[in-house]
Amino acid sequence: MKQLNGKLALVTGAAMGMGKAIAETLLAEGCRLALVDINPELLEETRQSLRRSGVCEAFVCDIANRDQVRKLATSVEHDLGSVNILVNNAGIVRAAPLLSLSDDDIERMIRINLTAQFWTCKAFLPGMAQAGPGHIVNMASAGGLLAIPSLTAYCASKFGVVGFSDALRQELKKARLPIGVTCVCPNTVNTGMFEGARTVRGTRILRPADVAAQVVRAIRRNQAVLGVPSFPVNVLTPLLKALLPVTVMDRINALMGMWHINDSWRGRGS
Repeated sequence: MKQLNGKLALVTGAAMGMGKAIAETLLAEGCRLALVDINPELLEETRQSLRRSGVCEAFVCDIANRDQVRKLATSVEHDLGSVNILVNNAGIVRAAPLLSLSDDDIERMIRINLTAQFWTCKAFLPGMAQAGPGHIVNMASAGGLLAIPSLTAYCASKFGVVGFSDALRQELKKARLPIGVTCVCPNTVNTGMFEGARTVRGTRILRPADVAAQVVRAIRRNQAVLGVPSFPVNVLTPLLKALLPVTVMDRINALMGMWHINDSWRGRGS
């Protein structure tokens, strides 16, 4: 089990939602925090609310911009030292049929949800390797294992995160670096990203604090894949996809209502 007390953790998308919940949980474990977000006002509000619980500093950065990410790494190193835990949490979604998605919507989802994780890992991994045992958390989604309509770009980005995490974990093992990788695949979390969408039959909306607790537990255990809830995401979905023909899986998705859950999606708005 990894010890987290005193470690420096960097969390992207930390101003609200899942990122804020993970930051709160890591602070409770004794970590020092580098909070990263593109929204300076919300980020400062979060820093003010969390600083009573421990050391946390705020860094404004557009993680989709690789030059900004490189500058971020320099700033964090200068102010706080080498990062031990990197949590790639930042993400966005727009739920709509492909022909209703603007080109900008598509590109932004790919850049923020997927490509940005390449930039943060490239920027922080050298320092992490020198600092000793560390960990990387890449937030994917249950939508990175099972795709549904109206989420083409979102699911593509999250499928990419799953593949990226799998390859990176093996690269670090091959290089004998003591840095673990956890890919997190939760069902819908109550953060506002999927506001207006309906839940799939037999599932429930997850609480950010509950998912954050499982993320921190996965870091401690060096767990490669974290599905939330575990059995449906880790076992049932991969098993059904492996055993059933595609046409049957499509029919199951339709019967469970997955084809229409995002028809009423609103998201967080502007």
